[in-house]
Amino acid sequence: HRLERRGWIKARWGTSNTNRRAKYYELTRSGRKRLDAETDIWLKLTAAVGQVLDMA
Repeated sequence: HRLERRGWIKARWGTSNTNRRAKYYELTRSGRKRLDAETDIWLKLTAAVGQVLDMA
């Protein structure tokens, strides 16, 4: 997966609660940084859109 190739997540195979094979994903340190950066961008964008809508 692209997120794994970029080093943002790591995956491992395990067993689910129902004893079925399941793939589990975990954010890496760089994945957490990227998520935080994207969240900040999203919050700024939604605030800007909100301001535009308030003016309308």
